Amino acid sequence: MYSACISPEIDNSVLQEYFELARKNPLYIEFYKGNDLATEALMLSKKELMPILDTNFKLQEEKTGVYLVRSGGSTQKPLVFPVDIQENQKQRFALAEELTRNNFFTSKTIALNIFGYSDMYRTAAIMDDILEKCQATTLALSSHASYTDMEQAAHYFKPDFIMGTPSKLLCFAQFLEANNKKLAIENLFYAGEFLRPNVQKLLQKVFGFQQIYSMYGSAETGIWAWSDFTKNPSLFSVIKGIIVEIINPDQDGYGTIAVTNTFRKRFPVFRYAIGDLGRWVEVNGKSFLELKSRETKSFIVCEQHFDLDEFLSVTTEADAFQIQLSTNESFKEVVRLLIVQHISTDKRVGYIQKKSSELKKLLHCDKRFMEVEVLLVTASELYTDPNTTKTPMLLDLR
Repeated sequence: MYSACISPEIDNSVLQEYFELARKNPLYIEFYKGNDLATEALMLSKKELMPILDTNFKLQEEKTGVYLVRSGGSTQKPLVFPVDIQENQKQRFALAEELTRNNFFTSKTIALNIFGYSDMYRTAAIMDDILEKCQATTLALSSHASYTDMEQAAHYFKPDFIMGTPSKLLCFAQFLEANNKKLAIENLFYAGEFLRPNVQKLLQKVFGFQQIYSMYGSAETGIWAWSDFTKNPSLFSVIKGIIVEIINPDQDGYGTIAVTNTFRKRFPVFRYAIGDLGRWVEVNGKSFLELKSRETKSFIVCEQHFDLDEFLSVTTEADAFQIQLSTNESFKEVVRLLIVQHISTDKRVGYIQKKSSELKKLLHCDKRFMEVEVLLVTASELYTDPNTTKTPMLLDLR
């Protein structure tokens, strides 16, 4: 059992010192203009950061090279954030030391890495680097490898870790299940998306793992937290050098996660809202960051506002789902709900009719202005961002 707690004590002198560095940096002079105190400084988010970088960062004017990492999905203009190469390596070494000390990865680890690497989304390469800093072995296949190649690598090298986004791991598991095959891999590592209980159950059945691990961070702040998911689901230990504040917490302690990364001095990251909600909790005298979920995503259809959480009641038993929004040739709004769930052939028509009825009721569907469709699909049929290999729950194609 654990309980919500006050966040670990923050050394305001350290926060103030870092803020002085940030507000004098050419990137942020205008943004922090008029702010002298760190405790009163504005929170920075992607919305503010994108125009700051567009205006103030010129790659060709940098005296030495930088590490560029991309953030943002395919439906919006991407944010490409610069990081000093040595500062980036220093942060990764700090994380690797913490992982090694806690027997997360060891020198005996052999990891099948099916994260993505494309268009400056570097998750696969980041994991390769961290594994090697832990003196571990990585099988760098990437999510773009065929499932047959992944299976062959697993049989040949006998990895004790398999790692990837839950959506990619699910696709691989369904491929194996469809071919009546299973693997025996002791540990699973996921990141980039939340691991739903139904997905976890299927992955465990097919991969046979006993232990689950995760890590956490963002493109703008790097990876700076790790989790023994089996022992403490959704609880993360934060490495030294990272200051995490919970902004505007609710009555349960959940608020916006804002990160100050003191490793980053050339391109500071001060009180950056990475888009997630969380709170600090205490377990056996130790503080952990507990994640809630991505900040609620919402959309508007026919002048009606909906939150994704409202659709959980329609998809309770699903392994995964995706809402796709579009318009047809008559400019009607189209809401398509894709559900990944095993339903026997003789019950599929009735199931789809039932879910269509529930969805139309939830959307207050007016046939004059809206089309609603429910489809039963496999995980591989959901839209997956080709760059991040993440599968969004909401895809707006309008």
